[in-house]
Order: sequence, then structure tokens, then C-alpha cells
Amino acid sequence: MELTASYIDSLAPNPSAIANGKGLVKKGKFQNLQKTTDGTLIFGECAGSGKKGYSCSMDFLDNTKPVPRCNCPSRQYPCKHVMGLMYAYAQGEPFAEGEVPEDVAAKRENTEKRAETKAKKAEKIKTENAAPSKAKITASGKKIDIQLEGITIADKLLKNIMHTGLAGLDARALKALGEQIKQLGNYRIKGIQTAFQELHFRLITRDENTDYAHIIPQVIFICALLKKAREHLTTKKASNSIELNLDSEIEEQIDHIWKLEELQAYGNFISQAEIIQLSFNVYDDVPKREFTDTGYFLCLQDGAIYTTKNYRPYKSAKHINQDDSIMSPLVAETLYIYPGGVNPRVRFSKYVLRDWKSEDYTTIQKYASDDFSATVKMVKNQIKTPLSDKNPVVLLKINDISYLKDTNKNDRLYASITDSKGTSQLLQGDTLSTMMLFDTALLKGHSILVRYENDITTGLLTAHPLSIVTNDRIIRLEY
Repeated sequence: MELTASYIDSLAPNPSAIANGKGLVKKGKFQNLQKTTDGTLIFGECAGSGKKGYSCSMDFLDNTKPVPRCNCPSRQYPCKHVMGLMYAYAQGEPFAEGEVPEDVAAKRENTEKRAETKAKKAEKIKTENAAPSKAKITASGKKIDIQLEGITIADKLLKNIMHTGLAGLDARALKALGEQIKQLGNYRIKGIQTAFQELHFRLITRDENTDYAHIIPQVIFICALLKKAREHLTTKKASNSIELNLDSEIEEQIDHIWKLEELQAYGNFISQAEIIQLSFNVYDDVPKREFTDTGYFLCLQDGAIYTTKNYRPYKSAKHINQDDSIMSPLVAETLYIYPGGVNPRVRFSKYVLRDWKSEDYTTIQKYASDDFSATVKMVKNQIKTPLSDKNPVVLLKINDISYLKDTNKNDRLYASITDSKGTSQLLQGDTLSTMMLFDTALLKGHSILVRYENDITTGLLTAHPLSIVTNDRIIRLEY
């Protein structure tokens, strides 16, 4: 087993954990350092502020998902003691060979049992869905009754907002609205409540110059969500069904939190999926008070572009590891796929990184669209769907490219790319200034990952460049 400082740094929950871990090694706080003969575990003791030190270990039994363990009270993962343990190993501190401690062996066994339990749960869900018991149907019906009651209240709340008028909601009215939105949490419609919280945030942060162009779409979304949610739940109750809808995101948009066992039971997964990350960014979602780490992956098996999301609420962000860019192709043991549109969300845990192959870039280029008309039609169809993602991400083939400035819009920069048929697509965004640094010859004949954006004020459907894929590299424009 080989540990590098850069790899250890990537596991840190925050910069202070790195500094504190290195500080412990420098102060000579570690003793009884050991490693197993197979190199899958390092462990030892670290002196603390009390009389008794802390027992810490780093388990690499699954090297794609190393497990830090420590009996200290810290909520950081890994804590500074485990970070220091790894730095001590990387810096060449002597580690004697030893047997796996009993507590670690027991936890490894529990991990295997959890995996077996998860597989059994998936099989149980599949069986129950095929022939649900009366108790399951009754429980589902009671939940739906509560949700329908909450939707009725939410509908009245939206109508009151529209009756008053967006511009007529003063500070007092907005405060009362905030309290009413909190009450929606009693009706098991968390997704609907979140949509109202988004609207409330946009209203309280407006100013006298607000043109409401960013507020009205949220009102339209909530209106559609309430209508679709009521239809979905009413139909579900009438048919005595406990089946979850896999054709759209409606379940999650109402309240449901998908479990991996459920996705497995419904067949929403790919085994041994080969995926390549084309783009990654971190978004500060102020209304939801959380950071969202978003990655876009292309699947080499089917060419689909999937999305990964790691949510880090403000109040616990320092205890949650931030996702990072992945520069190598990876093979996920199981790629779980959530219901969605053009870019379904996915999750995976166990995976291995592999080296790049020349054919990987050829495969990516093969999946790039060379028919902009068909792509735009597909994008517009998704945007027209009220509850879908309004910013789908696609891969386009560049046949030709040119740049232009709109002198009527403060010299706003645009780029125009064309497919082999001569159909053009307008590009817009901050990343264009970076694209201009490259010779256009480098771009022609290659692919570009873009995120579509529909500007309701101008009526323009433009694409925001995220990455450029050539025959031997991926150039990330957003990070």
C-alpha cells in the first residue's frame, strides 16, 4: 500500500484537519504504530489531552472507499488523529506488522452483513411490490390522505399569494408567509415545502428594481407541482398501488427519498459501469442553505450523461467531505440511477480508477451530437415539461466556430458553433473568455459539453460551455 501526501490531503474534511494532522506527527504524538501484512490496515495510538490516548485506524480493505475509525469525540471524518496516522505512514515512520484488532475485525464483519442485508431488502421490496399486503396498502393510503390534505393547504397558500400579488407582499406579509410555509412540514410533502421556501427566499431578497423574471418561473413550477402531485397521489390511491413512479421525478418532488435498495429492486442500475467525469463544480444554494457539489459523467456503455450531487448543508458542511474532480475513467461496481430527464442523478460507492485508453476519447466523440436541430428539439421538450430540469447538459460536435460581440448588450461575447449540416448553436457565458485562448483549429472537429439556458427576458436558448473534449484530453472550462 502506498500513501501520498496529495492523496491524504484529498481525504481531509477541511484544511485545518490537514494542518492539525501534520502537527500531531511533528510533535511525536503517535505510538504503537502497526500495519497488517496484506497492507489493508494501518492503526496506532495518538496521545490526547487526557491521560488515555485515542485508538485510530485507516481501513483500506475496499481501497475505493477507505474507512477511518477513531474513538475520539470529533465529528470530523476523518478526524485529525486519523489524518496524522496516514501522514506518519507516508512520511516513513516505522510501522510494525500486526494482526487486525478485534474491534476492526468485528466492524468489517458488520460491513459485510450490511451488504447482505441491503441485497435482501431489495429482494423483499421487489416481492412486496408484486403483491402488496393489505397492511401496506392501508398505510400507503393513510399517508396519501395526509399528503393530499397538505397539497390542499399549499394550493390555498399559493392562491392567496397570487391574489395579493407578488409586488403587494410587504415585510409583514412575507413573515406570515414564512410561518405558513413551516406548517407544510406537518403533511409529509417536504419537496413541495422546499419549493415554497425557494419562492419565499426570492421574494424577501428582491429590491425595488426587481423585474420578477426570476420569481415568476418558481410560481409556475409550484403551480404545476401541486397539480401533478394531486393527480399522481389520487390515481395511486384509487388503484391501491404502492408502486413508485419511475417515469419522472414526481416522487422525489413530493416527498420520497430514494433508497439504493429500491432503485436496485426496480432495475434502475448498471453493473460495472464505465464512466468518465466531463465537468465538476460547486454551487452555493443560498435558498436551501447548502452547498451542492455537481459532477457530470458520460457512460461509455450507453453515451448517457449522468449527474452526481453531493449536498452539504451549511450547518454541517464542515463535517461532510466535499466531492472533488475525478480525472481518470472509473468503473463503478453498481451505478444506481434515479428517475429523471436528460441527465438523471446517479450514485455509486465502490469503484476502481483505471488508466486512460486512446479509444476512450474516440468513444466520447462518437456520442457527441452532430445534429443540433434534433438536440435543440429534445432540450425544448424537456424545458416545456413543467417539473423537469430547465438546464439540461449535452455533448455537441463542433464542425466550425466563430466569435461575435453584441454591441447593444455592453459588448456581450457570444460564440456560434455549427454542425456538419450548417445548423448553428449560440454559446454564451463567462467561460467563453477562456475558450478564446485556444486556437479555433483545436476546437474544430472536437466536442464540447454545454449546459442549456433559456433566457425568458430575451427569448434566447443559449448553451453555456463546460468542457472541451479533444482526441487526447478533456479541457475543463468550469471548476
